[in-house]
Amino acid sequence: MTALNRGRRRPFAAAVASTVALIVAVIVALASGDRGADRIRAVVFAAGACATGVVASSVVSLLPATTPSARVAMGLAASGLRLFPALIALAWLQAGGRDLRDAGAGGLLVAFYLLALAVDVAGTIMEARRDRRPADGTTAN
Repeated sequence: MTALNRGRRRPFAAAVASTVALIVAVIVALASGDRGADRIRAVVFAAGACATGVVASSVVSLLPATTPSARVAMGLAASGLRLFPALIALAWLQAGGRDLRDAGAGGLLVAFYLLALAVDVAGTIMEARRDRRPADGTTAN
């Protein structure tokens, strides 16, 4: 078994970290600014679109990828599934979601998406650093 196939905890931990970050961002968005019904609907809409992407991406990341081509395909699928719900939501806002758009759903959607992406990238960087360390605990020179 190669190092790429060991330990499937990373996608689950990334999904949990991204979800927690989204929940904190939703609480901050609801606590700040206008508390009208349209604002609440905008926050829920943006968070729902981003959460859908996080969950779909995490599910694909949990699937086993044992060949190099499967690893590439899974990476592309996870990226696409993270991005497409947010893009579809933005397209809908531009095409006809005037009430939500006026309440700031577009900006919230972008902010929530970038937050979830930043948490995932940070987790990937930390995991790459952890995987470079020797198993016996010594430092590499």
